[in-house]
Amino acid sequence: MSMKIARFLAWRYITGTSDSNRISTVAKISFLSVFTGTACLALAVFIMAGFEQVLAEKMQNIYPQLVLSAPSDGCFDYKELEKLLHTRYEGKITHTAPAHTKRVILRSKNSSATSVANLKAIDPDAEPRVSSLEKKVRNVSLKNALVDKKIIIGTKLADYHNLSVGDECSLLFCADEQSASDAQSFETVHVTIGGIMDTGIMQYDKFTLICSLAMARKDLSDESITQIGLKLTPSTDDVALAHTLADDLGVECDSWKTLYPALVSVTKLEKYVMFLLLILVTLIASANIIALIFMQITQKKTDIALLKVMGMNHSSVTAIFVFMGTILASCAAFSGLCAALLIGILLEQYPFITLPDAYLCTHLPIYIEWPLVILIFAVIIVISMCASLFAAYSTRYINCSTTLRFEG
Repeated sequence: MSMKIARFLAWRYITGTSDSNRISTVAKISFLSVFTGTACLALAVFIMAGFEQVLAEKMQNIYPQLVLSAPSDGCFDYKELEKLLHTRYEGKITHTAPAHTKRVILRSKNSSATSVANLKAIDPDAEPRVSSLEKKVRNVSLKNALVDKKIIIGTKLADYHNLSVGDECSLLFCADEQSASDAQSFETVHVTIGGIMDTGIMQYDKFTLICSLAMARKDLSDESITQIGLKLTPSTDDVALAHTLADDLGVECDSWKTLYPALVSVTKLEKYVMFLLLILVTLIASANIIALIFMQITQKKTDIALLKVMGMNHSSVTAIFVFMGTILASCAAFSGLCAALLIGILLEQYPFITLPDAYLCTHLPIYIEWPLVILIFAVIIVISMCASLFAAYSTRYINCSTTLRFEG
């Protein structure tokens, strides 16, 4: 019963702030400060989650979910391993694709410069099942771009050598058993540019070439399979499966997250730092609630004394002002989240804020995670309740007899 009275009085005190200009002003400032802090916190979290999502999509587009790598001095028996993977890990692995990497030197007829690049030989039929690399090649399928002696080149490397689709160039390579330091050991194969890829990742766009496994076997005399890309079912935990595969098969198993740990760590660190900074902003905003409650306690000192004389205990009196601060903060936080969601949806539908080339995306990314929305609201409420409790605790030190005698 006392708590119902406390909630009723808290609401009456909030609606009655207009009776005093000073308290009304502080109440508005408190509301706006929590509103602004919540909106900024939510928007910052949505933007950082957007960058994290864009990074994952970018990297997942060019890399399979998991990649098995053979030891440096060995290679895979693809047919046997493919059968083993589908049998032992049925329900976890849906598709596999073989690949092999080799260091080559690119020499163009249009330029006197040469470039050392990483040549990746893939199966044009199997690769689209495990990665979205085909979507990054301009206006042509992998199968058509890698027919015969055709290769795919990145946009940065193509611009550097002034190459376009249909141009011819040469690849210099050496057999595994030969020494790369001996200039006479290099062999040359003449190839044609079959496609140009634009992944947005420097490692691919400037330092990677793509060819078919058939070309690697026929023209580079290399039949090795040193990598196997894996496509997993949606419910499979890629991190756990990577550890399991590495232990069971005795080979390296990586995802793009393990290949680029620094990039993943930086993204997460930025997200956490931004979250903590804006939590501090919210703490500063809660100071206005503390000021408001102290002012209300001072103004309602006589009412508090009367309530205590009539039998209301200290906890119920304290609860009045805790409810008051929490109700105010809840309304402000809810309004701030609604504003942040509206701005986020607007930026998703109309991405008009452009970013420089240093970022992995052209426009400001927004990704709304509903669990984060709930977490932000809960954090704001907890901080506001603590601030309200801190201020409301001072009601315990009001002397009822003195207050009623001199201020009643």
